[in-house]
Amino acid sequence: MGIPEPSASMSADEMRGWVALFETSNIVQYAADRNLRDTVGLTLAQFEILLRIAESGADGRRMTDIADALTVSRSGLTYQVGQLEKKGHVLRQPAPDDDRSVIASVTPAGLDVLRAGIPGYVALVREMLFDRLSHADLVTVTDILDDVRRQLKEQPKRSTFRRARPKVDAADVEPAAAGLAE
Repeated sequence: MGIPEPSASMSADEMRGWVALFETSNIVQYAADRNLRDTVGLTLAQFEILLRIAESGADGRRMTDIADALTVSRSGLTYQVGQLEKKGHVLRQPAPDDDRSVIASVTPAGLDVLRAGIPGYVALVREMLFDRLSHADLVTVTDILDDVRRQLKEQPKRSTFRRARPKVDAADVEPAAAGLAE
């Protein structure tokens, strides 16, 4: 028995819309990632994180707020910000008003990377996406996706989800692994 066709639970128009959105996004993201790696040595994810931090100005931004804005996991964000910190683009410090929160702020070197990367990034997105849409189509697509995004953001934030750990049956644990070896 084979796997069910996605079209079995989606109409042809729904499938066509999903594929168009998914593939277009992937193509543009891949090209932007290659461009940024080549020009400033950052992945698209790292560049977007750095940009979000820089938008907050000198005060920086809470890590949880960045994770929620970018809809990434806290652990994934922590790893990527750690990579940016190693490169000297970001500083992390405890929040002054909450011992559990961490504030990330952009360094002068990080601002230099953004200044170097933004022109090529914008040109690539413009060429690959915006130059191919009429202004009316751009407004229509943006309005539709803004509404969908707003609805989706009303759901629990991704950064609050924790991965479920597989349950281990005690009968499946070897005695030595359970610390019961004689």
